[in-house]
Amino acid sequence: MPSHSHSYNVSDPSQFVSYRKPNEPPRIGEMPRIGGEMTEKKAQNGASEQNGQTSQNGQGVQNGAKAPGSNWRSNYVPAILESDKGAKSPADTEKAPGGPEDPVSEDEHPDRGQWGSKWEFIFSCVGLSVGIGNVWRFPALAYENGGGAFLIPYIIILVLVGKPMYLMETALGQYSQLGPMSVWSMAPIMKGVGAAMVIISLIVSIYYNVIMCYTLFFTFASFQSGSIAPWSWCNTELFATDNCYVRNASFPTCKALQKLVETNKTDMLPEMGVNCHNRSELAAQQYFERYVLKLGPMLDEPGDIGSMNWQLALCLLLSWIIVFFCLMKGVKSSGKVVYVTATVPYMFLIAILAYGCTLDGAIDGIKFFFIPKWERLADVTVWQKAAEQMFFSLSVSWGGLIMFGSYNKFNHKVHIDAMVISSLDFLTSIIASVAVFSILGSMARSGGVEVGDVVKSGQNLAFIAFPEAIGNVPGWQLWSVLFFLMLYTLGLDSEFALLETFTTAIYDTIPSSRNYKVLITFAASSSCFLLGLPCVSQAGPYVLKLMDTFGGLGVMLIAVFELVGIMWVYGVNRFCDNIQFMNDFKPSIVFKVCWVLIAPFMLGIIFVYSTYQFEPPTYGDEEYPTWAVGVGWALAGVSVLQIPIWGLCVLVYYTFKGNFLQSFRPLPSWGPGDKEARKRLLSVRGQLMRRDELHGADNAALEVE
Repeated sequence: MPSHSHSYNVSDPSQFVSYRKPNEPPRIGEMPRIGGEMTEKKAQNGASEQNGQTSQNGQGVQNGAKAPGSNWRSNYVPAILESDKGAKSPADTEKAPGGPEDPVSEDEHPDRGQWGSKWEFIFSCVGLSVGIGNVWRFPALAYENGGGAFLIPYIIILVLVGKPMYLMETALGQYSQLGPMSVWSMAPIMKGVGAAMVIISLIVSIYYNVIMCYTLFFTFASFQSGSIAPWSWCNTELFATDNCYVRNASFPTCKALQKLVETNKTDMLPEMGVNCHNRSELAAQQYFERYVLKLGPMLDEPGDIGSMNWQLALCLLLSWIIVFFCLMKGVKSSGKVVYVTATVPYMFLIAILAYGCTLDGAIDGIKFFFIPKWERLADVTVWQKAAEQMFFSLSVSWGGLIMFGSYNKFNHKVHIDAMVISSLDFLTSIIASVAVFSILGSMARSGGVEVGDVVKSGQNLAFIAFPEAIGNVPGWQLWSVLFFLMLYTLGLDSEFALLETFTTAIYDTIPSSRNYKVLITFAASSSCFLLGLPCVSQAGPYVLKLMDTFGGLGVMLIAVFELVGIMWVYGVNRFCDNIQFMNDFKPSIVFKVCWVLIAPFMLGIIFVYSTYQFEPPTYGDEEYPTWAVGVGWALAGVSVLQIPIWGLCVLVYYTFKGNFLQSFRPLPSWGPGDKEARKRLLSVRGQLMRRDELHGADNAALEVE
């Protein structure tokens, strides 16, 4: 059959849907056929041509006949629900598609809410993706994994996995206008993926706010007089022991002095005859551990967490009060707050970057960051850490991106935002890393050590290295307040998304609960505050480290199942057609290959390797007892095990109903979340075959040109 091109306007429902053979163009002058039916006007001209026509498998396709089989591609059109009554089709009325319809009842589904403008969505996504981790976690991983050698695998994983998944999640939420729990009406068997996302976000929200309360403590501590900060000298009355020291190149530790001699770094040696010391804990370290955290002994017995640190507990309470007031009206309130919390940190970060680059020795730290140690590229652990950081940084597979996208207007150009925001996140990590390493280079020069030996990584970068670096400069109070307020506002946006993911799941599951957003947000915030109190006890840092290690352990596994559910069960072509119908953008073959093959297989391999290489966590040099590690695995299982549990329940439910395959097919309620968009699809239902002959993945081809 000769082939010639024919294009359709996807915004016109009368042109959007067609049943035909894969290579058969519509006849000129004829409206696209649907299940062998045409509109009343065209049916008079084409009925004789249509009757008796055979499909590729030799079966006749006539008026009212069964749609072709599984060799036809499909796109899902929603069923006619009770709320859709009154949506007239062209066959039922002479009104143009999208004309006046009977109103849909608002009482059954209270207003879900939308962003006030596209900038609220953009700033919210920026705030979610750009968090505290960009300032200390990204630089810390680069610090541990070969500097520039860490950047190469990170960029590769960002391009092949991060960006495609960012687009996938935001587009999915925008199309369905549902949160991560309810969106799985597209593939009921995978509903556990949504449950896992909600639970893992809730777990992280509990301890994430504890880290934020540390920044509040330091902010308040910065409002005091004195030429040097309280953590910049060994105050024996408050926290210091005989093991405390202040970094000084003229009086180095004997360990550092010996390493300089062994590595032949004679240019960094102090003048001959200078004494050294064997003290091992910096004043900033003792201030943080002994005064801020009031760190007690390791978790020896279950339930033995020591006394409560009431200073941190009050900071934690204040932080949750702030979160509550920002979220109590949903996106209508949080959407306004992000104008400040997503932009102000960049002002602080640029100021700190400018300060760090002017310090003596800053270039040494910047070189350490950008010059790769090529031999580290062969280390699979570096690739594993890069993948983990990509998930923590972009926040894919946590549910927050689906939730944020669900509050967008239906035709928002989300594909553009997804590419820009994911790139901005990486750029922020680079800027923060340059600021961090410039300060580390200065500290190495002043302390007479190498950059790699300045400080332990992790939280120490944020709460020990930075305070130490700015504690002796003139006007340290200003720089300290700027830095810790920056950290807090960075974390605040991420905390919004984590808690909103949980509350949105409630609103979507029980629509009437949207009338009680203030009460639900208060209950969620209060519960998280109480659950976070063990993290501000004397054993709190050990509890927090355990939650941080195991709480997000399964996020890569969740991502693999998410990709399988959307791209394999629901169908990648169907998903791409949904995006095209939504905003006239059809993902290229590159996106399809990344979604279907590269991302799930790459993440699966990394997850298996990381599980095989897993070692029980430690806090410094202290090992966790066996029972504590068991609690950690149980915490990880609470989220990950949702996937098989929900999947089994769905299978059993539909098996007993005698419709086993419905577990893998979209539910009748699935479709565009926007009412007008849904009506545009329903307006062509008069041209469709009977609903009971549509079968999910086996539907006849509903193609988008």
